[in-house]
Amino acid sequence: MWNLRKTSPTLSSLTGVVPFGETLVLARINRTRGSRPRLEHYREIPADGAATRNFSHLIQAGIHARERLSLVTPWEAYKILLVDAPDVPPQELRSALRWKIKDLIDFHVDDALIDLFELPADSQAAGGRASLYCIAARAEAIRSLVDSVAETGAILTVIDIPEMCIRNLSALAPEDQQGLVTLHLETQRGLVVVTRQHTLYLARRLDFGVETLQLVPATAEQLALEIQRSMDYCDRHFHLALAQTVLILPTLAPPGNLSESLKEYTGLAVRHCDLNQYLDCARPLAIEEQARGLLAIGAALRLDPES
Repeated sequence: MWNLRKTSPTLSSLTGVVPFGETLVLARINRTRGSRPRLEHYREIPADGAATRNFSHLIQAGIHARERLSLVTPWEAYKILLVDAPDVPPQELRSALRWKIKDLIDFHVDDALIDLFELPADSQAAGGRASLYCIAARAEAIRSLVDSVAETGAILTVIDIPEMCIRNLSALAPEDQQGLVTLHLETQRGLVVVTRQHTLYLARRLDFGVETLQLVPATAEQLALEIQRSMDYCDRHFHLALAQTVLILPTLAPPGNLSESLKEYTGLAVRHCDLNQYLDCARPLAIEEQARGLLAIGAALRLDPES
């Protein structure tokens, strides 16, 4: 979301880096018109007490000269908020957003970096106010990320967020053209994302993940309810045609009988995603690698630094 520098439009590759979690991951994607995205390089390093050293080693081992780098922001470092667009001139929009969200974040607004993206005009109700997503990040956390990359000598182009990384992965699926619900499940958290034609309409965080679904199968019904609520919200507020498919992204462990449960509770088609179907890889990526590398690959799939 935070574009740090302009880059040459002739550069077709982008490297996504995830500098947090149990595994640090780097993935470089080359996008050429008319071809499947090509995974040129994939590398992961287990995180330990020497996280800064490992992060530096990961980047230095995986970058090329003039490399464009997209760094993913840790989940806890920001908030993403759907708000009505303030009725102000464009040059005053960010200042107006600071005032609007000051009571909606758990840190002082003066310590926040603000970015935004607007939803398509045709998604708004007739005569209604436009909606936009405001991303408020802790400035200290962003500065720390930038400083960490600077120590490696890499060129940081953009700092992204997990919701947008998942959006980029959703766009690979053909169902995204008509509307798609994508489900990203980590061990103890998750994310429901509703997209259509590469536009993120709704992102809903889950306070449970694969571990809970395995231990408490009834959680699948709660997840189905979250999906239904997300679709209903998009229908009411954006007049978005209801999605017909739920796409489950790769997970580190099987999420029980989740597919069957979601089909039963939602009536939607449900399928599991294998990124090998959408990426041109030198070797097939194991499902476990896909699960660990999802956000890095999603960051590298960004269409361009401005999207």
